[in-house]
Amino acid sequence: MFNEAEYQLNWAVYLVAALLGWLVWWKMTRWIGWWFVREPLLVIMAVILFTPTRVDGELPWMAPGSIIWILDTFLDTGENQARVLGEMSLVMVLALLAWVGFAALRMGWRMWRQQRAEA
Repeated sequence: MFNEAEYQLNWAVYLVAALLGWLVWWKMTRWIGWWFVREPLLVIMAVILFTPTRVDGELPWMAPGSIIWILDTFLDTGENQARVLGEMSLVMVLALLAWVGFAALRMGWRMWRQQRAEA
């Protein structure tokens, strides 16, 4: 396996690549005029790219959940598919609920400013 420095370097390289991939996704979805479609797509991609999960239940090593799921599914290298999908589903639900909360706050703020401007 890796020593601690290699492990952290691999995570740093992955995070930079994932951030660049997310920025490309952000640019690809800019043409969508409806914010209530575009923003959940950005949240979903962020969850897919940035959710870490344990490689093995007993070891402290973490890896991107989407990578673990892809490797375990297509290469049949382990039995982590259900665990990884469960963790990523939980994070997806929490992230989308947080987005719905922020979207409701933003819409409420806009309505409050509009009513205040009319008065």
